[in-house]
Amino acid sequence: MADNQSKTQPKKSGEVQGEGDYKAARRYNEATREFVDDENVAEAARDAQPNSDSEQQQLERAEQAGRERAKDEDPLLDHPEDIKTDKNNPR
Repeated sequence: MADNQSKTQPKKSGEVQGEGDYKAARRYNEATREFVDDENVAEAARDAQPNSDSEQQQLERAEQAGRERAKDEDPLLDHPEDIKTDKNNPR
């Protein structure tokens, strides 16, 4: 029984994993900030465009499948200017 508990509980106090993995969230946010600040985002977007009509259709089908599973569309997609920034990390 002790073996099962040790597998499901964090090893250190304050160490949260899964959806609450704060260290991973900080690393991701930092890497994203660095990419936006240091890289050519427009070039990366061009590089990510589909290479063919077939690939474009495949991406559209995948997007539609994802939208069908979603509860609601994120209203900020139509109004990105309404996105509030973190006071500690203003953009």
